Amino acid sequence: MNEALVLIIGPVAASFATWLFAMRKSAAEASSKELDNTAKIVLMWRELSEGMEKRFKQEIDQLRKDNCDLEQQVKNVVQENETLRKKMHLLEEENRKLINQLKIFNKKNSTNE
Repeated sequence: MNEALVLIIGPVAASFATWLFAMRKSAAEASSKELDNTAKIVLMWRELSEGMEKRFKQEIDQLRKDNCDLEQQVKNVVQENETLRKKMHLLEEENRKLINQLKIFNKKNSTNE
């Protein structure tokens, strides 16, 4: 009976030990794979972040350039507007003078008739 017990207990103990070490190995491999996956995710996010940063920097630079161009256009339009207002005032004054001269001319012509 002792021999039968030893023959049964030996393989059971070996199986249990194998199972225990396999569980530890699986847990270690899972942990290692999890760390590898985490490192890959971190690398992916870093690359994505750097790409977005570069793209946004380019877009911001373009927006700044467009803004400067628009500011210059506004300055040009304001300056042109001021010039046109001055010309308009000069023309209004000249028009008044011509109207006054026409009135005088018409009075003279109406009195001469």
